[in-house]
Amino acid sequence: MLFSGCSTLKQGWKDFTAYYNTFYNAKQFYNEGIKKNQRQTPSINPIHPVRIHLAPTNAGLVDFELAIERGSSILRNHEESKFALPAIALIGKSFYYRSEFFSALEKFQELSTLAEGDLRGEGILWQGLTYLELSNYHEGIRFLEIDAEISGDWNAGLLAEIDAVLAQLHVATGNYEQSIDYLQSALVTLENREMQARGFFLLGQNFEALGLETQALYAYAQVTELRVSYDLEFNAKRKQAEVSRRIGNYDLAESLYRQMRRDDKFYEYRNELQYEIARTQQLRGYPEMAITSYNQVLQDRIQAPGNLTRAKTYFGIGEIHRDQLSNYTLAAAYFDSAASQRVDANLLPQNFNARELADSFGQYASIRAQITRKDSLIGIANLGQDELDALVAKLQQIEMDNLEQELILIQQQRDRMIVADETEQIADADLITEHGFLNVMSQPMLADASLQFQAVWGDRPLADNWRRRADVSGSRFDQMIVMGTENEVITIAEKSTSAGVLPTVDLSDVPFDEEEQKAMKYEILELQYKLANVFFMSLDEPDSARVYYQKVANESPQKNLVVMSMYTLAEIELLQGNREMALSWFEKLYELEPNSVYSQRLAERLDIVITIPETGEILNIENLYHGIISGIEDSLAHQRAEELIKLADNGANDSQRAILLFEAAGEYMKAAQQVDESGEAIREWFAVQDSLNHKKAEFAALTDSSMIMLRDSTISEQEILFWQQIADSTFTVPDLSEIFPFEGAYWDSTRSILRHIETYYASADVMPRVRILQQTLEKPVIEETVPEPMAPDIGAGDFEDIPSYEMSELQICENLGFHVQTEGGVTGFMDSITFPSWTQNLSMRGEVRYLFEVDPDGTILNYEQIDGMDRSGIPQSIEAAIDRLLRFTPADLNEPVECTFTFPVNF
Repeated sequence: MLFSGCSTLKQGWKDFTAYYNTFYNAKQFYNEGIKKNQRQTPSINPIHPVRIHLAPTNAGLVDFELAIERGSSILRNHEESKFALPAIALIGKSFYYRSEFFSALEKFQELSTLAEGDLRGEGILWQGLTYLELSNYHEGIRFLEIDAEISGDWNAGLLAEIDAVLAQLHVATGNYEQSIDYLQSALVTLENREMQARGFFLLGQNFEALGLETQALYAYAQVTELRVSYDLEFNAKRKQAEVSRRIGNYDLAESLYRQMRRDDKFYEYRNELQYEIARTQQLRGYPEMAITSYNQVLQDRIQAPGNLTRAKTYFGIGEIHRDQLSNYTLAAAYFDSAASQRVDANLLPQNFNARELADSFGQYASIRAQITRKDSLIGIANLGQDELDALVAKLQQIEMDNLEQELILIQQQRDRMIVADETEQIADADLITEHGFLNVMSQPMLADASLQFQAVWGDRPLADNWRRRADVSGSRFDQMIVMGTENEVITIAEKSTSAGVLPTVDLSDVPFDEEEQKAMKYEILELQYKLANVFFMSLDEPDSARVYYQKVANESPQKNLVVMSMYTLAEIELLQGNREMALSWFEKLYELEPNSVYSQRLAERLDIVITIPETGEILNIENLYHGIISGIEDSLAHQRAEELIKLADNGANDSQRAILLFEAAGEYMKAAQQVDESGEAIREWFAVQDSLNHKKAEFAALTDSSMIMLRDSTISEQEILFWQQIADSTFTVPDLSEIFPFEGAYWDSTRSILRHIETYYASADVMPRVRILQQTLEKPVIEETVPEPMAPDIGAGDFEDIPSYEMSELQICENLGFHVQTEGGVTGFMDSITFPSWTQNLSMRGEVRYLFEVDPDGTILNYEQIDGMDRSGIPQSIEAAIDRLLRFTPADLNEPVECTFTFPVNF
């Protein structure tokens, strides 16, 4: 008995020293690490399944390291104490929160082997969590369901957590039914209120995935009853409203959104909730009300919408104009605005295809505008003389009104230049003694005062009534202010006030001649064919496409367009199950072009056997081509071109037509040089172009040098002024229109054929050569100088919106702990990018730098290019990969930061 008592006392002493010397401190460090870790709880993303057990973050890493050291000390020095197994558990959890999952797994396996009862169950629970973090879902399910030998005698809360882990593992594998079973079992006895709320949220998500909307609504309602964190409560209520809206209960959905918007707890989401109200109104069929609500989102000055909300808002307005108001032009504009917002693609709805829709509806808007304009021109041409004169007078008056408004605006801007605050004048009073009365001793201040005076009065001569603009005009300062705007137009407007001169109306595009009208009508038919293609292939509106295809098939003189229209009409009828109508169009097509590939394809679709002429009866295009080339003399190149066009239109298949038309364009080029004898002029043109390109390169180098010199603090003021003038200057391209050699009927015919190939045979093998020729023959455009807008008054608060990288030195993302979290790092990320085809045979090195706004967990919130290459296609390719693939490793920070990252480009 004495020996037994001594042994018990000795063991108690070991436990006492182990606890107070080591285990107590280990627990303290562990608990401190848990507090820091939980303070960085990530926001809920309701698009993805919510986690019941939160994933570890990068906070508290040092505390967990110290806990591991203290726990290991117990295993080394107090292995016989009762705290040895709890120390193993604590070490394993610390490894887990440090994201060292394989070390954690070893400790939990050791714990489940050595321990008994609830402590063994704890080891099994954490093994399951580790498998979840390792994304080894199937192994985790197999372990917990088969190998773990879970005991029903364990603590009920522990068993509930194991069921919750199994539910999360099954969700990750897409097994929603099994996940629901485990969740319903776990939620009854889960002890942690926050975990219970997350469990109900995940249950609602599972029901949603299975289409069980009513059950999902009930699950989300349970979250709000538990009164947990406001982030979880907000998303649960929002889910309730979303599900209500989806099942058609729009009244309840809108009521929930408005209730949340009035709740001060959710003030930071006020704008997002206004968007949801507008979306609900849109879905219930109230387009005008929805547009008003959407505009309230965009125009909210108290809480400006973020990029995500702005993108969804523009997209919603675009949908209304597309689906309910049938205004495709405005729809294109709003879809384009939605696509231009910088947003993480993972946060956008699944059907958010704004860029695709912007391109499609933009095509519609462009073609529709061209058709409308040409129709209007034909309508003007058919007006009587009196009606035409009345129209011209009306257009002149409209232009006159616009010009007067522009003049008023310019005058207002000039007036603002001299508005000075009295306090500034008082503050400058001390300078009077230094610079003399009216600053006569300071030349810079005299010059500044002179400019301010001229801003109001102009540089007017000393004459009677000099203050009246109507009596004294045409000053040098007036001309300086006007320069860069619509100079000719404003001059006309000023003259018109005194001399009655009205702006001229350009009628040069109006087809007064009958042949011109006929040609313009054919152009309209070509545009209508393009419009039909947009309706059918891009906008998925076959009924609208059918109207235009029928018009082209009935009226177009171009056989190629008629054939393709008939074929597409038959396809539309087949898609809609109208075999008889499709058969009717096939018969017309076969009668018109029996040898066409379209006739053969359509016959296969309709299971019709057609007689294909023997090989000898089919036109031998190659022989006919050689016959034209050899049979017509070089001096008659224009006749060759005409014959080649006929051959392409009447006897060729699709693969040969583009080649024949390209050859015809070449023959027209030969004819143009024969008629004009323009060989010397063409050589001079290319020489000027080479010289101009060389000067551009020299100017760019000089500008770069000037910017470098401006950064040199050792240069004098005169040198600074000289280099500043260079840096601020722009390269002026001279007017080359007078020496442009590619003018005349044959050159115009060449350009017309190239445009035709580009329109109808964009995938042809000759397209690279077509584009080169188009660029070569493109007429020079004289770029008019556009005036820079007057600078607005800037107050102290205006500097808040200036990006931080303009006001302080930027931080580098890698220095903050953000690294590319992609296989292969930066190199692997760059290798995954698909760059434009023109870079394939290019040798180039460079870099593109971006400013990122990054969340501490590595999520990219926003970004923009700040320097590097121009927008030639390479930065756009990098940005597409950023949206799709890029993510940074987490950093030990407490709030989002702005930092720069440089992507190397090496071809």
